[in-house]
Amino acid sequence: MGSKPVRKVRVAFVCTHNACRSQIAEAIARELAGASLEPCSAGTHPAERVNADAIRVLQRRHGIDATGMHPKALAEIEQVDVVVTMGCGVRCPALPCAYREDWGLEDPTGKGDEAFEACARAIEERVCDLVRRIDRAEIPGVSAPLSAEVMRALADENRLAIIGALADDGELCACKILERLDIGQSTLSHHMKILVDCSLVTARKDGRWMHYRLDRRRLAAVGAAIVALAGDEG
Repeated sequence: MGSKPVRKVRVAFVCTHNACRSQIAEAIARELAGASLEPCSAGTHPAERVNADAIRVLQRRHGIDATGMHPKALAEIEQVDVVVTMGCGVRCPALPCAYREDWGLEDPTGKGDEAFEACARAIEERVCDLVRRIDRAEIPGVSAPLSAEVMRALADENRLAIIGALADDGELCACKILERLDIGQSTLSHHMKILVDCSLVTARKDGRWMHYRLDRRRLAAVGAAIVALAGDEG
């Protein structure tokens, strides 16, 4: 009974020592996916301190000051929705979740700057992919977060009309959308940027015109989040 709180998806990045890969993943996720994820990290056997090379690559590659980060035990983090193990065969029996996956990343410790840069790039790519899958409700048992950006996108009559038109027709050229709405080209571009930025609509260019398609999976995930916000009646 009562309404369910809508929150970010909590993701734990876990490895053995929580000194390198999982710390890099937490820091990058916090920087790049703060609107979608609430990241944390931990280790099954935490080290005394974070790897100095990991701190350095975060500063150099992402401008992230990680000097305050410290290894944590699994018992120190709260309940999470998703567990990502980094590739060291870690088992997390004390960390229940709705979904878990392993990223199979090689530990760069002691292998020089090139190995750390490659690891950071791989983690950045996987974080972005994880966010995309969460936003599109592609992960079983994990609800997409209802972000302020999505709510603002849906709070405009013209944008709702655009979504309705795309739902009816599948894909529409910008010129066809303009025929349906009493707005100018610059206003349409503004609306479409908002819809594309929050992943409700995808865009492709064909000649001089942009063509737009509704991301039905993303819209369905937003709908499910709104239903969850309303709470159960029964």
